Formats: sequence, structure tokens, C-alpha cells
Amino acid sequence: MPESNLPLRPACTASSAKSLAWAVVGVMARLLRLGVLLSGRGRGVDTIIYKADRLGDWLLAEPTIDRIVGSVRAAGGEAVVWVATESNAFRQWRRPAYEVEAFDLEPAGLLAKLRRAWCVARLLATYKARRLVCLRHMQEPVRDFVLSRVLAPEIHALSSVSRQGTLAEVPHEITRHGHILAGLGIAPSRMADLLPRLGLRTHPASAKAIIAPYSSMVMKDWRDDAWCEVGAYLLGRGLQVEVWVGPGQIDRARALAGALAERSGRMAAVRSGGIAEMAEAVSSAAVVLSVDTFAAHLASAYDTPMVALLGGGHFGDFAPWQRSSRQRWVTHPLPCFNCEWQCSRQRVECLLDIAHLAVVNKVESVLRADLVEPRSTAADQEPSIRQ
Repeated sequence: MPESNLPLRPACTASSAKSLAWAVVGVMARLLRLGVLLSGRGRGVDTIIYKADRLGDWLLAEPTIDRIVGSVRAAGGEAVVWVATESNAFRQWRRPAYEVEAFDLEPAGLLAKLRRAWCVARLLATYKARRLVCLRHMQEPVRDFVLSRVLAPEIHALSSVSRQGTLAEVPHEITRHGHILAGLGIAPSRMADLLPRLGLRTHPASAKAIIAPYSSMVMKDWRDDAWCEVGAYLLGRGLQVEVWVGPGQIDRARALAGALAERSGRMAAVRSGGIAEMAEAVSSAAVVLSVDTFAAHLASAYDTPMVALLGGGHFGDFAPWQRSSRQRWVTHPLPCFNCEWQCSRQRVECLLDIAHLAVVNKVESVLRADLVEPRSTAADQEPSIRQ
């Protein structure tokens, strides 16, 4: 048939364009694999662990990764973890004693995306393993591409995101890790054993209250006027208030501190530092208040008194969880929970309708618990693989 008589094709959609792009990356990986084979530069390992994720996700997965690596080493094997550069700061702080290979999970711009494609193709061409263990459970292009192309005859991954289990014990993410470990034959007797533990407070609590008011999404934040009410309460209780934020949130935090000064007559300090500095502040704080951020998970892992405001977008997936009654998560329940932050309402009621008095009451609760509840012993700590 002459080309002019062919039926018209529909315009290329974004989805088909992405599929074409990943097909090109697949060709790149095959060519690189041939080059590696000819040069003899390939690497064989027992286990590849795929955990390309962010700070909070890495914190929740650390005990599971340690358990897998420990099992591999006990059998005389070698493990490597493929990670996202977005979680580099956490590993620089914790210093895991296993090899990692990093690439950008969410690069911005064409050149950065091409660089990511090259990195992923290089890893797939270089490594051959007995098995791949995937601890990123949400289906997305990079993950699915790795699962389809990796040189590993045995793959442990979830084909769907399960939301089952008892929320009072662990969030669903920990349950998902448990399913993977069960498939490997190394699951713990209790899912709670997979919760992150970062040691015990070795010195008396300071008189500081840490507020981490802003998440990575404005939609997941509380009202500044409500934070001012809670901050005024903390100052009136004799606590020093520090507002901890990321580098791009400093101006916003200073505005909040100024509003708090007008409300209470006292100024809160604004802090923005690395993870080591934040960890030191959180572990020694009298109380930590936060939305659903890394700071909230960090406080729970340290068993620091903590109150976090949790929206319904991914309710139960990564929070709530607690080490003891020193941690409390506050929310405003609605029938539209688990909307994945595709909010169907005119305002984000699951967060914005949380009353400041409810938060104040939870703060009193965790501070009382800190006075009467014994802390965990060193024997309760989950062993970690560190340098």
C-alpha cells in the first residue's frame, strides 16, 4: 500500500513517548552489557537490593536492608544496594558498611534524565546476581524497567501495593517489607522488629521543643496560625522553641517565627542544618512537633516525645507508628482517606481542620508518658550494619 494511503496515526501521547524512551534505554543497556562482557568488567554478586527512595523511606527500610545484608554475608555472599541520590545524606550520617550504587530518582531537566538513564543502564550491564530484592513497592518506570532487565534469575518484589495489617503496630510499608522477608525465609517473629531504632537517649532531655512545620508538599502542611497557638503554649510552658526547616523553607519559617513573636512576645529560633545536626536536636529534645516529615519518623525511631499531624493522602502506608506511648499522631478522619493526595475537597480538611487544642492535649500526653514510662533497654535495639 502506498505510504500516502496509510491510515493516520494518533498523536504520540506522553505515555507512549515514555515507553519509547525506556525502549531506547533498553537498547543502551544491551550495548553496554556487550561491552562489559567483552572487556571482562562485569561484577557478580549474590544479591542486589533495589531501594531507590528518599530519606524517610530509607529510614523505615534500614532494619530490613540490614537483615537481608546480614543473611547474605552469613552465607558467604556479597550484597550491593542500588539507591537514589535523594537519600545520600542519610547514609552519610549512618554510614552503612555495605556497597551502594546511586542514581537520581527524580532528576529535573533533560540532561539530568539522560544521565539517570545512563546510570541505570550501566548498572544493569555491569551487575549479575543470583537474586534481586526490590524494596520500592510503588510501581513506577525506573523500578519496573530494572525488574524487567536485571540479570538475576530470582526476583523478590511485590506486584501490588498491599494495605493490610494492624495499624496500631506497624504502618503498611513495614508489613510490605515483612512480606519480602518472608519470601526470603528471614522474616522476624514480630513485624514491630522491623521498625527503625536509633538508640537511646544517653543524657537528660533539653528544655527545647522542636517544631518541623513544613513537609515537601504544601498540601501536607498545617496552618501557620495554628502553629503559632501551639508555639505560644510551648513557650508558656517554659520551653525554648526551635523551628527546623529545609534550606528552601527558611524565609517561610522566619515569617512563622515573627508571627509567633507577635502572638507571644517571645521569639523562636529558626534552624536549618544537616541530618546529623537535626538528629542531635531531635534525640535530645523535650518534645518534637511535626507534620508527616522525616523529623517525625526520626523522633519515633529515637523514642523521643513526639506529636505529628498526619493527613489522609497515604494514611496507614508510612505512618502512624510509635516506639512507645511517647509518640502520638493526630489526624481528622474523613471517608476520603487514601486519596493519594488527589484531594476532592475545596480544602485539605484532614489536616486544616485539626484543632490546635487537640495538638496541645497530645503534647501533654506524651510529656506525661515520658515521666512515667520506662525507656527501652539496649537489648531491645535492632542491630545495624554500620562502619
